[in-house]
Amino acid sequence: MAQSKTTRRPKGTGSETKDANGRWHAIRELPPHPVTGKRRRISAIGRTRTEARTKLEAKLEKLAAQGSTPSDKAPQLRAYMDHWLDVIATRVKPRVLESYRSECKALASAIGGMRLDAITPATVENAMINLSVGRSSKTVLNYWTRLKQILHAATRDGLITSNPVLMTDPPRVEPAPTVILSAGQPAYAIDAVKNAKPTRLLADADERDMWALIFSLAFSTGMRQAERLGLTPSELTTENGVHGIRIEWELQRLNGQPTIPPWLHARQIDNHHWLLPPKSQRGRRFIPLDTETWLALQTRVREHHIKPNQLIFTTPAGHPLSSAMERRRWNHALDAAGLPHVTMRSARHFFSTALAETGAADDARKAIMGHAKIATTAGYTHWTPERLAALADEARGAVGIR
Repeated sequence: MAQSKTTRRPKGTGSETKDANGRWHAIRELPPHPVTGKRRRISAIGRTRTEARTKLEAKLEKLAAQGSTPSDKAPQLRAYMDHWLDVIATRVKPRVLESYRSECKALASAIGGMRLDAITPATVENAMINLSVGRSSKTVLNYWTRLKQILHAATRDGLITSNPVLMTDPPRVEPAPTVILSAGQPAYAIDAVKNAKPTRLLADADERDMWALIFSLAFSTGMRQAERLGLTPSELTTENGVHGIRIEWELQRLNGQPTIPPWLHARQIDNHHWLLPPKSQRGRRFIPLDTETWLALQTRVREHHIKPNQLIFTTPAGHPLSSAMERRRWNHALDAAGLPHVTMRSARHFFSTALAETGAADDARKAIMGHAKIATTAGYTHWTPERLAALADEARGAVGIR
C-alpha cells in the first residue's frame, strides 16, 4: 500500500501530500461553480513540495485572471496576459498572435510577477527603460502599446480601476532612414543575376532566371516580399484587357501548431508554411504588369507545370522560399553589380518613389501600393534633391520673370 505524508495546513488552504513515488501533490478546494453549484478542486504535482505549491499558485492565478474564481487579490500581470492571449487568439491572424506572444514574454520578463493593481506609471516607465537595452525604439514602442492594450482589458474586466500606461508618454521612435537605389540601378543588379556564373546560390540557368524575375517584380510592382514569394498562377489575371496580378495571398511561416481562426481563409502549403490573405482589405489589389514580365511569369508556369494554387517560386526541391534566401541572393547581386547594399524592402520604396515622380495621382499610388492612407504611401516616397530642384524650377516659372 502506498505510503503518503500529509502536512496539516489551516482549514481552507488545501493539502500537500507526498506519494509513494516521492512526488508532491498540492490540492486546493475552490468555491462551488457559480452556475452549476458543483464542487470544485484544483491540484498540481511537483518533484518537491515547493514546486507543487508554485504550480498550484500559478493555476490559481490563471483562474483569477479568467474570473473563474473569486480572489481578494488582483492577478499577476503574467497570468492575466496568458488569459488575454487566449481570449484574442481567435480574433487576430496567426502572425499577429505570434507577435503578441513574443511581446508578452518580454513584458513578463520585466514586470510579469507584479499584481495588476500594483503597476504604476513609474513601473511602466522603468520597465520600458529596462526593455530598451539592446532593442530598437520601435520594438519598445510595441511593448508599450501592447501593455496599454492589455491593461485596458484589465480595466474593462474590473480588475483595476484605471490604466497606468495612459499616464505615461509613449517611447520616442526615431525610424532609420531607408536608402534606395537610383533610377536605372536595379536593372544592373537584375542583369548581374541573369549573367551570373554557376554558384551555390545560383546553381543553374533556371534558378538565375527565377531570381531575376523575383527581383524584377519587386522593383516594377512594389509587391511586398510575402506577396512575391506567395504568388500563385491563380493570381495572374487579365482585367479589361490589362495583364496583371490580383493579390490574394501572402506566404507566411507559422511555428508550432498555429491557431487558425474559423473566419480566416487560409491554405496550408507544408508543415510550417501557409498562404494567408493580405493583412488588410487594401492589400487585395490589382497591379498592372508590363508585357515582358507577364510573359516571363506565364512561361515559368507553363514550363514547370505549376497548378493554379501552387507557388510559382520555390526551391529546386519544391519548397517555399524564405526571406533569408532572397536576402543572400540580393546581396550577391548587388556585389556583382558594384552597387551599394540596400535591403530588398527598399524595392517597395523605389517603386513608390518612381510612381510619384511620374506624377501619378495620390489615389492611384495608394491603390497600387495597397495602402489605406496616402500618408503611408508618402512614407515610402523619397524625393531626390535633383527632382525637387526640377519641380521647384517649374513652380518658379509661374512667376513670369524672363
